[in-house]
Amino acid sequence: MSGVTTVSEGAVATLRFDRGGKANALNAELIAGLEAGALALAQRADISVVVLTGAPSIFAAGVDLKDEALWKPGAGDVERAQAMNAGGRMTDAWRRVPQPVIAALEGPVIGGGAILALTADFRVMGSSSYLRFPEVRLGMTLGWGGLPLLAERVGSSRAKRILFCDEKIGADEALSLGLCDRVVADGAAEAEARRWAAEVAQAPSLALRMTKGAIDAEVRRNWAAASENDQFYLARRVLEDASHS
Repeated sequence: MSGVTTVSEGAVATLRFDRGGKANALNAELIAGLEAGALALAQRADISVVVLTGAPSIFAAGVDLKDEALWKPGAGDVERAQAMNAGGRMTDAWRRVPQPVIAALEGPVIGGGAILALTADFRVMGSSSYLRFPEVRLGMTLGWGGLPLLAERVGSSRAKRILFCDEKIGADEALSLGLCDRVVADGAAEAEARRWAAEVAQAPSLALRMTKGAIDAEVRRNWAAASENDQFYLARRVLEDASHS
């Protein structure tokens, strides 16, 4: 089972991903479920706004580094690269959801989980929630389309500082940086996101989609960064080779 469920209430759909443990880290199964969920929601003419949320107390503590289905140890380079690029395909699917997306964030939002959160149009954070991007400190690049998403929100200089220093960004700081839009009490992020989604859904659905599409078209050229996936894969291989030397 993918751990991904979608519930609709009127014109608002809430997609939840929850492994039921393991810090809700993104494994191959969860990534596939999230991609399929985004693609399915994109086809829903009855849905005007989407809420994206993780487990009740934790959005996602990064990528599951122990999931062999994701890293494919022992496989050939092509097969391994395809498996590792699954996360990039998933986040790209979420960036292209035509409806406005509001992410409800509780607890740690780390690495791949933070990139997923940045694909949303808006983010609501519980007061103790925080963002981290530890990839560079771990010897990898920020893949999955995360580099342009982060830089367009905080600027290139601050993005470099966040990445190079593995800064832990609390909810209030995220609000001041433009990485989130509302801060609420712990445990209340999903309820606030759903309330906000219902408010946004009062606008005509087609107008919402057209406006989002027009705004995103201005920045979509920066999303390409096609070499990100290759850099992520090569960095992972270098780390593995170093550990075996």
